[in-house]
Amino acid sequence: MKRRMIGAWLALMITASSLVVSASPAADMSSVSADPQQEQTEPEEEEEAPDIPVTDQPGEAEMPVPTALPEPETVEEAFEEGKDNTENADSDELIELEAVSKEGENIALTEIPEKTEDPGFTVFTEENAEILTGESEEDQELIQDIENGEIIALSAALPGEFREAGSAEVISEGEDAIAATALSPSQYYLDSWTRVYCDEIWTAANDFLGPGNKTRMGCTYRSVHYIDDTGEEKVSPLYCLKATQDGLDSMTLKNEAVKALTNSVIQKLLYFGYGGPGDLGTGYDPSCSHIDWSKWQNRYVFTHIALSKVYFNDCGYATAAEVEHTGINRLIDKIQTLTIPTRNKAAVYVSEDGSWAAASGKTIPLSVFRSRPAGFPFVPDSMKDGFQMSTLMKVTDGAKAGNGITITRGVAEKWQLAYWTSAADYNSQKTNPKMMSGTSLSLKDGAYFFLIFPLNASATKKFSCKMLLQPVSYILVDGSAQAGKDGVQDFGAYVYQGTRGSLSFSVKPSVYGNAKLVKKEPNTGKLIQGAQYGLFAAEALTSGYRTMYSKDQKVSTGTTNASGEILFSKLVPGKYYVKETKAAAGYKLNTAIKNVTVTGGKTTTVSVTDIMDISGTVSIRKKDGNTGDPLAGAEFTLYQWSKKSKAYVTLKKLTYDGQKRTYNSGKFNYTEDNQGKFRVRETKSPPNYTGNWQKNFTLDKPGEKQEFLFEAVNYQTEKRRIEVRKIDAKTGEILKGAEFTLYEYSAAKKAYKEKGTLLDYDISSELYVSGELLKTSDNEGKYKIAETKTPPGYTGSWEEEVNITDKDARLSFEVVNEKEKEYKGVIRLRKTDIYTGEVLEDAEFTVLQWNRGKQTYQNNLGGQSILKFDIENGWYSTEELVLTDDNQGRFKVVETKNPENYTGKYEKEVIFQKKENTDTDTVDLKAENTPVTLPLGNITIIKKIKEEDITWAHGNPTFSFVAEGTDLSGNPHRYEDYVTFTRGSYETDKNGYATLSVTLRNIPLGQYTVWEKPVLRYYLKDVRANTENVRIIKGAAPAYGTDPRKIASGTAALTMQNKNASLTFVNEKSRYDRYSHNDSIKNTIPVSFSWKKDRRAGVILPSAAYFI
Repeated sequence: MKRRMIGAWLALMITASSLVVSASPAADMSSVSADPQQEQTEPEEEEEAPDIPVTDQPGEAEMPVPTALPEPETVEEAFEEGKDNTENADSDELIELEAVSKEGENIALTEIPEKTEDPGFTVFTEENAEILTGESEEDQELIQDIENGEIIALSAALPGEFREAGSAEVISEGEDAIAATALSPSQYYLDSWTRVYCDEIWTAANDFLGPGNKTRMGCTYRSVHYIDDTGEEKVSPLYCLKATQDGLDSMTLKNEAVKALTNSVIQKLLYFGYGGPGDLGTGYDPSCSHIDWSKWQNRYVFTHIALSKVYFNDCGYATAAEVEHTGINRLIDKIQTLTIPTRNKAAVYVSEDGSWAAASGKTIPLSVFRSRPAGFPFVPDSMKDGFQMSTLMKVTDGAKAGNGITITRGVAEKWQLAYWTSAADYNSQKTNPKMMSGTSLSLKDGAYFFLIFPLNASATKKFSCKMLLQPVSYILVDGSAQAGKDGVQDFGAYVYQGTRGSLSFSVKPSVYGNAKLVKKEPNTGKLIQGAQYGLFAAEALTSGYRTMYSKDQKVSTGTTNASGEILFSKLVPGKYYVKETKAAAGYKLNTAIKNVTVTGGKTTTVSVTDIMDISGTVSIRKKDGNTGDPLAGAEFTLYQWSKKSKAYVTLKKLTYDGQKRTYNSGKFNYTEDNQGKFRVRETKSPPNYTGNWQKNFTLDKPGEKQEFLFEAVNYQTEKRRIEVRKIDAKTGEILKGAEFTLYEYSAAKKAYKEKGTLLDYDISSELYVSGELLKTSDNEGKYKIAETKTPPGYTGSWEEEVNITDKDARLSFEVVNEKEKEYKGVIRLRKTDIYTGEVLEDAEFTVLQWNRGKQTYQNNLGGQSILKFDIENGWYSTEELVLTDDNQGRFKVVETKNPENYTGKYEKEVIFQKKENTDTDTVDLKAENTPVTLPLGNITIIKKIKEEDITWAHGNPTFSFVAEGTDLSGNPHRYEDYVTFTRGSYETDKNGYATLSVTLRNIPLGQYTVWEKPVLRYYLKDVRANTENVRIIKGAAPAYGTDPRKIASGTAALTMQNKNASLTFVNEKSRYDRYSHNDSIKNTIPVSFSWKKDRRAGVILPSAAYFI
């Protein structure tokens, strides 16, 4: 009794991995559920990664060649012949001819030992049907059919204790519940068949078909065409596994399917035979001398007969001797010794601290290079002034099967890849690698490479690399539906090269910063040009996996410009120090080291100072005020100002040179404390002379030796004159603006006269002096000197009586004044970016003082007029401004210079108030500037399409986007960009969507509408917001031919709080061209079979394709 077979849905489902025998060489590659990326993440245990420098020398890598049948022209000619034969032959007759058996002929073929491993599923027949139970009437009917031997049922492998006893539930399902995965429409087609012959035995002369003598069966050749995951069309021969028969009967389908799918020799014949991925080609010739092995037809026939012999012991009616003679057995023996290589063991490693680490799944930091080093001359000229680069990376293949990876690069992408094909190539050509060109590069086992990115790269770049080799699957076709519905070659097997394994890693650009050195004279604030500085590493500085500079290594040098600045740019974040190597002309070398810490993305300012290199001398020529004769015997003291003590302090005594008749100081120098301010003073007059001489002077000419010569006049004591010096009680500074009045005594009135005479102010000696005083009978030689007006801002009163008749009377005076209580004001101003709030330096603010008399603001504050910026606290500040009756406490701040790349105008009037609890009033101001270039943001557009919809034969799916709107200043902007799906360029999400993204970068903050342009084959299905600052606007219903903008768009609001926006566009494919054919089913085992009744035979026949 012939039994029909059904794949019933049982309680336990089975997968392909349970069917494959673990010992089989093809076990790893045959599982459709295997994750190639996961498998490659762990390096092979037996593979030792070499240390750098590279010492291993694998063979030269080759560019991958797509798998195709040899001699395609000849095959195509045969196809043409097949078309002719198809048109002229009767298909029913062909079936009948193939089914003829040679009566009485004993076919003695050597049986290939079969493996006896557990096929991985349980078969239910009449012998074990008693363990099945079912609830429904349909279930019971199904069980009864099994018990009657009419049906064979396949189930997932049951635990051992259920194999012989126990029960298993049968769940019957309808015909629609097919447990199979089909190749999608448009993925494959079968070409027309043709007959192929060998030079011996299986010849046209012996064939059953045509005019042959019908003693041996020729071969029917046809092939499967399909689009693989690279977008290439692959051609694989479809081998009939029964040389003399048409298909399989229902009695043996299950058993023989298992035999084919688990037989390693069949797998090897398909793999290494003609047209397989490992085709031995003409390199191995097992045939006899009468057969030309260079002809593809002979190689095809050998593979065909070998497969049929191993599978069904069917050699196309050839005898054992003929099979042996021709070399079929030799081919089988040879192929049995081969191992199908694992095709998903490609991996990428990265050099990390002198050792290799697996790169898969890792984010690799790039290293910042400030310029192109001599050791990397291959870095493109476009990046010679700075770039980012990975450490050395390498490609390996743990299976040593010639695998590798394909790296793709978008047309608009600017990164570069330098590579060497082997370790030997790397060691001998380190400075002369090959450079990637075009959009795709394949790297095989043993290749080494660097990834090079522009310096300003900021986004993490993910590389999703497809492996070069495709895993193979072995597909059995049975039934005319799969074979093209022409009744020819209904049963066969072919090798399907599936989706390649992939691995991914990311590279992340490293941040870098800048250091700006500002050089000033500490006392004057003058910016110093021409000072030379070195920048040194204060610690080991690393970027990426590299140590870029060791501690104390010089990083850069520079010379201050006219603004007193050096910008050290493109610096790795970390600790540095600056040291002056050569002083500017006229300045002293500053030996102090100044530390600076650089932060990524920012410019750190370090302020340094140099004091002026000035020396000076002062000489005094002392003369008699009446005769002009030189005078000796005086004493002069040199004083220098002290910034610390805020007073003049004694420096030295001058010495008298008798020959030159001058008092000389010798050399003295400018220092930061004395600020170049000096005073020379007569501290002792020559005998019989009066004297109160003093002079202030300043060293202020950088690089010069300044010589000062002053003349001091003394008068004989008998020439009576009054001299008054007016000084600040605290600082000793000379005060001007006082008035001293001389009153003469009157004996007649017995009082001083009311009207007096003002003393003259001698600018050269800075003294208030009287004329010569004379004695009269009325004044009796008596005088009174009184301060009748104090200098502005000072208080005090002073008077003194003198009698010129007294020989020892004191006529020289030093009068001190105390400052009045001063009310002062300080203006502090913070300068910020109007959008970001970032503190801005390099602006200039001038403060103007009110003039009460002229009723206007005037720039008359001298050194106090410019606000100084404090890097530590971020404030621009004035010095203490004195509030006077003249200025009435009124000042105005005016911005006289904008920061670089900023615009704006700022003026602010400030009126200080005198407060009881303090003598200093502080006013804080805030000024904002608008950047010439607005703050920037990004809009990321994610594109999703179903991966199964991609047909590479249609070209690379490309989608264009527009973002249009206005920035915060109201200026319009429009941006366009696109994504292109290329092989290996995208990721696939858990829902099967191929995903790419493009980021519109450096968009001024503002509001923008984002939409998609129309594209062939696809229509816009949905738009989704990924960030809270995106609003979706929907309109027309999604449909092919409708403008996507009318279907949906997004509005992105880029603000300081949300500079980045993201939205997703989802598309659906609507049009298919070519490659749209019937389905070839890729199944896991068991299969719910699609049952159909053969009306000719009156029995139920299965029609399915098995997949392993």
